Amino acid sequence: MTKSQQQAKDFIMAAQVSGFSVVVVNPNVVRIIKDITPGDKSAFAECDMNYSSVLALAPLKGGSSWGSDGASIGGVVALQNGRFHMNKSGDGVRFMNALTAELKKG
Repeated sequence: MTKSQQQAKDFIMAAQVSGFSVVVVNPNVVRIIKDITPGDKSAFAECDMNYSSVLALAPLKGGSSWGSDGASIGGVVALQNGRFHMNKSGDGVRFMNALTAELKKG
């Protein structure tokens, strides 16, 4: 197993442990998603506390993170519609290829 394959497995496992699903949006963006009960502030706060430790495991360089965390209007939308999501972008071709392959395995 290559380093990138192990990183992809670790990322998926960390996301799943925290209740997030993983989506590769494009070759430079990964997204984690968790559905919560609309209006459930405790569930939202839990997502908001946990997402950064999950995204930190994605070794993408030179990008940024954005989505529906509590630091933006996206947090209000997530709380209203019940879907918390965060994205991370950057350069990490080997990791993203390994992540895509691992997600296809199911």
